[in-house]
Amino acid sequence: MSPQASSLEIIPLEELCVLRDLYRIEWPRYAYTYYTLDNCYHWRTLARDGELQVVTDPSRDWRSTGTFVLRDCKELFFYTLEATTDGLEWILGRVMKDGDVIVSLVYDSRFRELVDRIVSSHSFAKDSDERMVCYRQMTPCGDVDGNEEQLQREYRFSPVSPDDSEIVEEQWVHSDTVFSKLPTRLINRNPSLGVYDTKDRLVAWCLIDQTGSLAIFQTMPDHRRKGLGRAIIKRLSAELHAKDQLPQAYIVESNVASRRLFEQLGFSAVELWYWTKLHKREP
Repeated sequence: MSPQASSLEIIPLEELCVLRDLYRIEWPRYAYTYYTLDNCYHWRTLARDGELQVVTDPSRDWRSTGTFVLRDCKELFFYTLEATTDGLEWILGRVMKDGDVIVSLVYDSRFRELVDRIVSSHSFAKDSDERMVCYRQMTPCGDVDGNEEQLQREYRFSPVSPDDSEIVEEQWVHSDTVFSKLPTRLINRNPSLGVYDTKDRLVAWCLIDQTGSLAIFQTMPDHRRKGLGRAIIKRLSAELHAKDQLPQAYIVESNVASRRLFEQLGFSAVELWYWTKLHKREP
């Protein structure tokens, strides 16, 4: 049954720590959602006005249902702890109907049919639709090996400088207006790891996205096949473990090479999610 209220309830960003902690149950079953809310909570004083918003069903207590839709610019993230998804479907439908012409959704496969119904009923069309394997590393990978010691002599490992944001933006294969300068925002707000050559040029990098996952991972062509990607993932994962955060990554199912790399570094496939980009059809 659809909620009777005519408008959505906004959850104050200052209260996201309460919503976040609901997702500690059965740890780490809901770790992706926990870290998404945790990231948004930490961004509450960094985001521009109107950039971040979290809404829920005003007829139900979100403190017990855990039901929400989170909007970061034109990207939507959502979840519910209820067995039924009726309330979540109503909220997401309202947000999408009244929202942007283009939108990106990242969501658990259990919500696939829900999303398809909303896409159909509100005249959206899919621009891309990727199934993603979600990986998680429960324990650190191990000590630095001989190749990594050699890389340390040839390269400098450090957080990506905000001055290099444009390089990352230009090289990102998924760069799109729907993402509203996402790499730049991540570099300025979240942990990252970059690799710099002897001329102090950025040649490889990995960022942490809004879900707390390793993302936007790339090595420039002239520096590939040296083990830089492996070293970055290993180091950044170790940094997250040191902060008591489980390293995670969404990897497009067809990207066999990246999946193999993460599996070699002790990551295990734990869930299937979807990443769908949509636009509203002309009336």
